Amino acid sequence: MTFATTPLIGINTDQTYATGTVPPFNLGLQVAGADGKLYVFAKANATIAASTAVCAVNASTFLVAATGGAYTSPAVAMVSGDFGFFGKASV
Repeated sequence: MTFATTPLIGINTDQTYATGTVPPFNLGLQVAGADGKLYVFAKANATIAASTAVCAVNASTFLVAATGGAYTSPAVAMVSGDFGFFGKASV
């Protein structure tokens, strides 16, 4: 069963969660940011440098690759298994 999750307030899209921690959100959660971007909560599937602008998010597993996509990674470096919000323009 799926539940509506919007509108959500107070989510820090810059926050990342280390490998081995229990993430506070379900993978695939999407939120609209105050900066006009769409953010999706996903799991790094590789080492990803800070603010990488070509990340690809798999739409069924929500695993993120460091190349080939339209999403930007958080402003901190991530290792495989870390969780965070990846953003892209919503237009």
